[in-house]
Amino acid sequence: MPLQKIVETLVPTATKEEVPKLFREPHVETGFRHLHQPWRYYILSLFQIHNECMNVWTHVIALLMTMARVAIFAREFDLIYDKFMWPFTACLLSMLVLYMCSSFAHCFQNKSELVHYTCFMIDYAGIGLYGLGSVIIHHAYCLHPNMIASFVHSYSIPVGVILAILVCICCSISKTFYSRPYPYTRRLWQVISVVAVYIWLILPVWHRVHLYLTDQVPWDSGMGHHIQQMMWFVAGGFFFGSDIPQRFFPGKFDFLGHSHQLFHICIMMTSYKQLDAVYHDLKNLRNEPLVKLHPSPTFYNTFGVIFLVIFVNILSTLFFREVAKFKIAKESKCS
Repeated sequence: MPLQKIVETLVPTATKEEVPKLFREPHVETGFRHLHQPWRYYILSLFQIHNECMNVWTHVIALLMTMARVAIFAREFDLIYDKFMWPFTACLLSMLVLYMCSSFAHCFQNKSELVHYTCFMIDYAGIGLYGLGSVIIHHAYCLHPNMIASFVHSYSIPVGVILAILVCICCSISKTFYSRPYPYTRRLWQVISVVAVYIWLILPVWHRVHLYLTDQVPWDSGMGHHIQQMMWFVAGGFFFGSDIPQRFFPGKFDFLGHSHQLFHICIMMTSYKQLDAVYHDLKNLRNEPLVKLHPSPTFYNTFGVIFLVIFVNILSTLFFREVAKFKIAKESKCS
């Protein structure tokens, strides 16, 4: 049966009045998928017009773009057996997990209340992991030699691990301990944890920008890409926190142009320009005698910590899933 015919058999989308409050989004009026449908329904809904469709596709496209870049890098570098490339490979792995988690969350979150909570906890786990991957890659290749053996350099990985785990925990608290309409404090749990890991991962880049602005180092080929990745991240934060443009035109951006879709595109471009920047940095670093000053990557401070954070974030997700079960049961008794 052609895909179009299959999609036409799907249950039509609903308005916000037809779905529980948990699934409603501010300034979104239509295009909600129905709850308690077969898993097949949510997969096929990728080809249906609804308010989560582009949220899924933006990061499915980002996932495919990242996979394509992994293939390109693999032709130029030995990503597995060359220890110098291990931080790069670890970050690529975290990036792939980020986009898989995000796509999965937005695809299936309408299945039920418990699936909704679980999906976004998985999403938060992916965000935290990508934060750690970025810490690893920036502190490995983007660090100016005068920061080697500094506090920031010495504790870059342990602090990155803690902050990555806190992203998952804090965002899960924001999801399970608050109910719609969400208070502003709920967003603080999300923003503060993400900004904290971002500040830590971007410190080597800021330091280089500072050295350039104070005429201590020349402009290099990676700097422009770093500036662009920071600009895209700031733009993403703006769209995430502002609810613009749908705030001014409720219901007009339910399918296309919603701020969360724009946020997804900004994150996609952040990671894209990040890879461009780090590609130039590692090429420049390999061609410099100063590369010998940089500590050699180990399994522990690359793949080891990635797998550690994945394990801890799985435990965190399972714990907060039980919290969500309790919350759902309590709300069910009160209704």
